[in-house]
Amino acid sequence: MDLATVITEKGKINFTRITIETLIRIVLQEIKGIIQPKKISFPKIIQSFANENLETKKNITPEVRVEIKPDSIQVNLFLTIHYGLRIPDLTWEVQAKIKEKIKEVTSLDIEQINVHIQSIRFSKKYHYKRKLVAPGSFLKIF
Repeated sequence: MDLATVITEKGKINFTRITIETLIRIVLQEIKGIIQPKKISFPKIIQSFANENLETKKNITPEVRVEIKPDSIQVNLFLTIHYGLRIPDLTWEVQAKIKEKIKEVTSLDIEQINVHIQSIRFSKKYHYKRKLVAPGSFLKIF
């Protein structure tokens, strides 16, 4: 089991990979522009982890991957975002907020946060007859 450890004057505090991933997911929910995965009921999550159903785990947690090494913690995020956002600004916000929150809550330092934009979702206003239309040409249709 991968554990990230914080040593205090009174002893050690260990954090599992799943704990860190959960904290990151909470931070991601607070950032505008990121499309959240479908909501899955808490009992289903508990049941899938209890049954060690790896396929269900992949469907629940595909967007956050934490790798704990002896001397560092690395995070890979696979995000779907809304169209029209400045991607560098969004990714800088994501990286800063995650580092800040993890440090605040756990006292752990994250060495690296890699953000992978895997998809961009367009709102319905960019669709005409169920086909995606570029924003400039959308106005020409009407």
